[in-house]
Amino acid sequence: MARPFPVTSEALGSASFPRRAVIVLFVAFGLGWGVLPSLVSTTLHRDTIQILYWGQEWELGYFKHPPLISWLNEPLFLLFGPLDVVYYLESVALTLLAFWVVYRFALRYVSPLRSAMAVAALTVMGYFSYVIPALNHNVLLLLPWCLSIVFGYEALEERRKAAWPALGLALGIGILTKYTILLLPLVFLGHVLGHRKHWPLLRDPWVWLGVGLCLLVASPHLGWLVDSEFAPLTYLADSAGLDSRGFAERHLLTPLTNLAMMVGMCGSLLLLMVGALGLPRLQGRPASSAEHYLMAVSFGPAVAVVVLSAISGGEMRVEWATTFFATLPIVLLRYLYAAPDGPRLRRFMVWVAGLNAAMMTTFVLIFGGWINQVPEGEWSRFPDRAVAAAISESWAKVCPGPVPVIVSDSWLAGTASYRLPGRPRVYTEADSFMAPWLSDEDVQDSGGVVVWNMDNPTQFRELDHQEEIGQAGRIGWFPGLEEMGRRFGPLLGLADATFPYPPPVTLPPLRLGFAVIPPAKPCR
Repeated sequence: MARPFPVTSEALGSASFPRRAVIVLFVAFGLGWGVLPSLVSTTLHRDTIQILYWGQEWELGYFKHPPLISWLNEPLFLLFGPLDVVYYLESVALTLLAFWVVYRFALRYVSPLRSAMAVAALTVMGYFSYVIPALNHNVLLLLPWCLSIVFGYEALEERRKAAWPALGLALGIGILTKYTILLLPLVFLGHVLGHRKHWPLLRDPWVWLGVGLCLLVASPHLGWLVDSEFAPLTYLADSAGLDSRGFAERHLLTPLTNLAMMVGMCGSLLLLMVGALGLPRLQGRPASSAEHYLMAVSFGPAVAVVVLSAISGGEMRVEWATTFFATLPIVLLRYLYAAPDGPRLRRFMVWVAGLNAAMMTTFVLIFGGWINQVPEGEWSRFPDRAVAAAISESWAKVCPGPVPVIVSDSWLAGTASYRLPGRPRVYTEADSFMAPWLSDEDVQDSGGVVVWNMDNPTQFRELDHQEEIGQAGRIGWFPGLEEMGRRFGPLLGLADATFPYPPPVTLPPLRLGFAVIPPAKPCR
C-alpha cells in the first residue's frame, strides 16, 4: 500500500489559496470548453454528429465503435434537440467527473495540495483541453478508465473484495465505450505477474466474479461483434494502415512516430512543470508494489501501444491515447518535484491559467477558421443549415413533410439530419455495412434525398475512411445517377447548388449535387 502522506504545513498552511484557485480554474474550464465552442463553430464536431445519428437507430454496435455513447446521447437529443451547447457541456462534465476520480486516486500517493495540483495540471494537456469539445468515444472512455484504475488499486493493493465486481463493471462499461479499455487488463495482469505476492489473486473467486460481471455487461455488444464479423476490428485494421507501407517503415519508424505523437501531446505538461517548478530532480524511486502500480497505469498503456505497433506495424491516431496519461502528473509531482513553497505554488497556478488561456485562444483561431492552413475550419464552420434547407427543399418537390432518409456520406447526411425537423435517417454512402438499419428496399419505399460533393468527392472522407486514399478512392462514394437509378428506381435529378463557408474561412464554396428518390409508398 502506498505510504499515507503526512499532515504537514504543505497540506494545511497553503491549502486555502490553491483551493480557491482550483475552484476558479475549473469553473473557467467548464464554462470555457462548454460554451466557447458553440460561439466559435457553426456545427458540432464530426464525431459527435455521427454519434447522434447512430443513436436514433439503437443498435448494439456500429461499424466503427461500440454503442454506449450513442445510447446515452439519444435521450439528450430527445430532450434538447439540436442545441449544440448541450453536447459541449456534456463533454466537459464527463471530463470533470474523471478529474475528480483522478484527484481521489492521487490522494493515495501525494498530499491533498499536490493532488489538486496534479488535476489542475491535466487541464493544460492537449488531450484534456481543445480535444474536449469533440464529444466522442475517447472523451466518454476517460471516466470508466479512471474508475478502473481506482478499483484496480483497491482490488490489488488494498485487497478489497468488493472492488473486483466494481472493477468488472467499470471495464464492462469501458468495453461498451471503446476497445482501448482492454489495455488496462493487460497492465493489471502484468502488474500481478510481476509481484509474487499477487499471484494467489489469480485463484481468488472474487477476481473471477469481476471477470464474469465484465463479460455480462459487455455481452450484448460481444454477441453483435461476432454477428458483424468483427466489423470495428476490421475498421481499426484499415485505419491503422497495416498493409500500406514497407516493412521497415511499419515496424521501426511507425512505433517511434506513435511515441513521438504521445510525447508531443504531453509537451505542455512538461512545459508547465519546468516553467513553474523548475528543472526536475529525483525525489525517490518506486519501491513498493503500490508505487509500481502507479507507474504501470501511467506508462503501461503507452508502452503496450508502442510494442503492439512494432509487432503489427499499425499506426495510431493521436486522440486514441486520450486516456493514457491521466495519472502522469501524479508521477511527476511524487518523484520529480518536492513540495512547493508559496511562490512556486502561485507561479504554478499562473502558468496553469496562462496555458489554459493559450489553449482556448488556439482553439478559437483553428476552429473559428482564422488559421486557414489547418483544415478544421471546413468542418467547424461548415454551412450546415444552408445544406439542410436545400435538402428539405429538394424533398418538397415530391412530397410535403419531413425528409425520411438522406443518402450521402456521414458528414453531409449527418449534419443535415441533425438540423432538419423530423430527423431524417442516414443511409451512409448507400452502404448497408455502414448503415445496416436501412436497405435499398427500405429507401425505395420511403424515398429520400441523395446528396454528393461534386468538386471534391473525398473532401470529408476522413471521418469514415482514415486509410490513405488510393486511386479508386478519389472518386468518392457516389457512383453516379445511372447506378443509383438501378438501385433505387428512377431518380429526380436536380440542379446543383453552391454553399459558401461562413467567414473567416476562405475555402472555395462547397458545390453539391442533389437528386430525389420518389417514394414507392404514399408520402408520410
